[in-house]
Amino acid sequence: MGFEISDTKALNPNTHKTLKKETNVTKVALWQLPYDSRYADYDTDNTSWFESQNKQHSNEIKKAERALNINLKEYEVYTKKLEYDDKSVTEISRFPNGNIVKTNRTKNYVSVEIRDKSGQITAQKFYNYSSKDGRKTVYKNITKGGDTFTVVRIFSYDRTKNKATDIINYGYTSQELNFLGGCSFENEYYTLNGKEVKAELNEKNEYCVKNEQGETLVFAAE
Repeated sequence: MGFEISDTKALNPNTHKTLKKETNVTKVALWQLPYDSRYADYDTDNTSWFESQNKQHSNEIKKAERALNINLKEYEVYTKKLEYDDKSVTEISRFPNGNIVKTNRTKNYVSVEIRDKSGQITAQKFYNYSSKDGRKTVYKNITKGGDTFTVVRIFSYDRTKNKATDIINYGYTSQELNFLGGCSFENEYYTLNGKEVKAELNEKNEYCVKNEQGETLVFAAE
């Protein structure tokens, strides 16, 4: 299964780090809501989020719900933030559709991993602060019987032109267009049950791959 919000060890298993601060917050991305100009009145710290605890320690979600007579439950993102003594930060967020986004930040780099509600990894993002070049990876998992065939595609992008909302929009929608905008395709490879394999497309647009027993397995391309 995917990472659990309550599972602190899963968030950062490095035992040499000392946890200095842990915070939990519920957030709602304003741009994911049906448009209403009144929302801005309740985003009191101008973050484009309604937060259960904003910078002024105010619950913007409850205030907006009461004042506008709305229910924001279906848009809520639950986030745990862990700050360590080496100044690294780990955040893990559960989106309404079950997507889990884990982000690790250090003084040198940022890495992001996204898993769907079944726990399968669907996307990654990585960049160094010292370079404008970043990498994104998307995973297409096709399960048939007891076997999982995965198409792994790698993309490059200019992080100075890439909006930070790409992860949030993909977390909410699972739509690749929200994640890969402005990216350039670099490479593609395949795995079968986690091990890299060769694969070919047949005339029916199906992937043909051999397992360890030499049997040919066929997976329909999406």
